[in-house]
Amino acid sequence: MIASKYYKPEILACPKCKARLVYRHAISNKKIYYSNGKQVKIHNLGYSCPKCSDGKIYASQTANKISLRGITYSTKIVCMIAKLKERHMSRDEICDFFYTKGIEISDRNIDNLYKRYKEYLQMDYKKKIPMAFEQMLKDYGQIRLSIDLITVYDSIFIIVYDYFTFDILAFVCFNGLEDKNMNAFLESFLNPEAPITVIASIRKDSYFIPLLKSLCSSKTKFIAYTKY
Repeated sequence: MIASKYYKPEILACPKCKARLVYRHAISNKKIYYSNGKQVKIHNLGYSCPKCSDGKIYASQTANKISLRGITYSTKIVCMIAKLKERHMSRDEICDFFYTKGIEISDRNIDNLYKRYKEYLQMDYKKKIPMAFEQMLKDYGQIRLSIDLITVYDSIFIIVYDYFTFDILAFVCFNGLEDKNMNAFLESFLNPEAPITVIASIRKDSYFIPLLKSLCSSKTKFIAYTKY
C-alpha cells in the first residue's frame, strides 16, 4: 500500500492583510518515487484568504520542492540522473541502477528527466531572479523565497523557487559546500538590503543555513521544510 502525506502552507497568514488562510482544495495529488525506492502519494493542500478574495492560492513549499512540476520522481532522482550521465552511463545502465533501488523508470523517462534538468540548468537566473523580486514587491510588498539544497555524491544542487508562484528561478550545481562559486551565486541575490522577509529551506545543516542567514537581513525569517 502506498502511503499518503498531506501538506498545508507553512505560513497560514495572508501576506497582504494577515488574515488566517482557509482551506480551499488540493492543488496536486500525485505519487512520487523517492530516491530510496519508496513511493508516497503527496497531497499539496491549497489555501486562500477569505478577506482579500483575490483568487490567490497558497500551498506547501515542502510539497512543491519534493518533485518538479509535472514529474512523478523526486527532484533528487533527477539530480542523480544528471550525475550518472556525467559518468557516461547509458540509459539502460541508469535504468538498471534505479531498478536495484526499487525504482521503476524507463529509458524514455531517463531522457525526459535529463532534458528537463538541462533546461533548468540553462536558465538565466541573473535575469529571472530580479524580475521575480520586482513582481513580488509589486504584488505583495515583500520578497519570499524557497531554497532547496540536494546532495548527490560529491556535488550539491541548489534550487531557488519563487515562494508565491512556485516557479523555479535558479537551478545550479556546485562541487560541494566548499565551492567558492556557491557563495558568489548566493551573494548575487541575497543581501541585507534586499527586503526578503521569508526563506523556506532545509531543516538542519552545519554550514548552509548559517551561510544563508549571514547574507540576509536579521529580519529575514527562516522556515524549515517539513520532514518527509
